[in-house]
This record gives sequence, C-alpha cells and structure tokens, in this order.
Amino acid sequence: MARSTTTEVDVRIGATIKAFRVAARMTQVELATAVGVTFQQIQKYERGLNRVSAAAMLKLAQTFDCSVLSLYGETELAANTHSERVMLKLWSQLRGPERDAVVAMIREFAKREARPE
Repeated sequence: MARSTTTEVDVRIGATIKAFRVAARMTQVELATAVGVTFQQIQKYERGLNRVSAAAMLKLAQTFDCSVLSLYGETELAANTHSERVMLKLWSQLRGPERDAVVAMIREFAKREARPE
C-alpha cells in the first residue's frame, strides 16, 4: 500500500477551501468549474487527500476574492478582499492626522451599525 504524501497542512487547506465554498454557497461542481478541475478533485482537496497545486491555489483565491495566504487558514488580520487591499494601499498614503480622522470616521460607522433600529 502506498504511503500518503499529504500532510496536516493539506488537511488544513482542504478544510479552509470547504469553509470558503460553503460560505460562498457554492457546490463542489460550481467550484470545480470555476477552478478548472473536476468535482472529485475538489472533494479530494477538501478532505486533504490531494495537494492543491499553485495554479489551483491562485484560481481558488480569485474565485473566493481572497489572498492565497488566507487559504492556508491564516488568522492574522490581512487584506483578503479587493476592497481591503485597496483600503490598505490608500492607508499607506495617509499621514498621522489623516489616519486619525479615518479611524474616527470608521468608529462612528461601526457604532451606527451596532445600534438597533
């Protein structure tokens, strides 16, 4: 019997892919079509039975509009969506007082969202 070449990392990536797919309300067939693989391959990725190629990782990240790093289950705050990446790029162009003003504005928006109507 052949020894498996997959690792705990492959299992973690598979679980993350499944979580992203379920959150996106996609079927395995829909995800497979978007990535360009068979639904059986998606099943194997999700169970950690097959390693995900670099090309497939890029397609998955594009499909889910996230970073490749987030498919590794990275929990650090990172810019996963296009909007977040744009915000971080713009943020780097601001100076101290401008940053303080943006933070204050976001806090106000967050307070409004938290209030019951």
